[in-house]
Amino acid sequence: MLRTLFIGLLAAACGTAAAAGPQKFTVDGRIDGLQPGDTIRFETIQLPRWQYLPGFDVVVKKPGRFSYKGTLEHDQYYMMTYHPKTGKIRKNGRAGKPVIITPGDRITVAGTADEIYYSAWGGGVYSDPELAEVLRVEDSLGQVRGSYLRRYEELMEQKDTLAARECGKKFNLFYDDNRAAVDRVRTLNRNYRKNHPDGTLYLLVEEIPGLSYTPVDKARATFDTYSEALRESYFGQLYARYMEAMARLAVGQPGPDFTVTTVDGRTLTKADFRGKYLLMYHWGMCPGSIAIDRYVRELYDEYHAQGFEVMGLTQSIDVIRKVYESLPADRPTPASGTDDIRPVLARMVEHPWIEVELETDHPENQALTEVYVIQGLPFFVLLGPDGKILAREFHQAFRDAVRILNRELGGGKDE
Repeated sequence: MLRTLFIGLLAAACGTAAAAGPQKFTVDGRIDGLQPGDTIRFETIQLPRWQYLPGFDVVVKKPGRFSYKGTLEHDQYYMMTYHPKTGKIRKNGRAGKPVIITPGDRITVAGTADEIYYSAWGGGVYSDPELAEVLRVEDSLGQVRGSYLRRYEELMEQKDTLAARECGKKFNLFYDDNRAAVDRVRTLNRNYRKNHPDGTLYLLVEEIPGLSYTPVDKARATFDTYSEALRESYFGQLYARYMEAMARLAVGQPGPDFTVTTVDGRTLTKADFRGKYLLMYHWGMCPGSIAIDRYVRELYDEYHAQGFEVMGLTQSIDVIRKVYESLPADRPTPASGTDDIRPVLARMVEHPWIEVELETDHPENQALTEVYVIQGLPFFVLLGPDGKILAREFHQAFRDAVRILNRELGGGKDE
């Protein structure tokens, strides 16, 4: 099973990188507003599935400053989070600040406690001025978006729901309404990649989570451009092992077996769908799901009678139902991609297809997402009547599914 393989590849990568021995590193912070007793936590980010494991904590001793000295056996990826001794962290649209630290680094971080997750890293890989500019622009854009979320919560506390809805709309539609700024970030990222043809540790780490849906040939081509040092590094080895594992989920490969328990108590296996097209649809209350859900419904309605099944995978339908019931029925609630999210959620909680919840006492449900490496929303996997993978990705996989079903079940009609 791929689930076992992923555990093995992580262990193997850890084992091969340990021979160099531990080396010292330091992290120094200058964060205005920190108070003695506050805690700055660094958890290790375990790629490729972005899981958190304990790292190290730093308790602030002097106002506005913190420092930590430790050792590393290999490059490491951390998530920094802020835990004030009193009160709560100010809402800012992010849950933490990721950082790459390599043995021997002297990393600095500068910012404010109110906007700590938009602070600026220095040293190590962040010494590159081009990367620093990429992150500075990304952070400045995120700060503006986060300000709408903060203002939304302030207005809700003041019971000014009309103004709060307007701020919520600006937060949800921020990237749609600021295309020029988004394009600038993309251009900076593109230029950074172009100007580092042999790759960088930052680019390598950024690529690894995306391997779960990147075509294997493209992933291999990218890996071949990296320098020998990067390919042989801790994260380079992890990239290579994960890439080869993902080859088993490439289009044309047999889909792994699975067993799930549906919301109505049925037990289903892959064999139950033999002879049918099965679309696994990982959905939730994200802008992508909100935008595409009705098209999935249309595809299901058109081809279900001809042997097409949809299996919805979501964390908890009950949670979505409660959100739906909490929304006002007498006025619209705008969200990204729609002027009123309430009717969208109403359709979601009444999907006509097979539904499988992941937050249940049925570990086999979560295991399905692990064996097919289903990450992010909305995510699609299309299995053919012979059980082989025909498409697997985000929106592109759905477009592929439409094309395939139109050809095979719709008499070759246009998409």
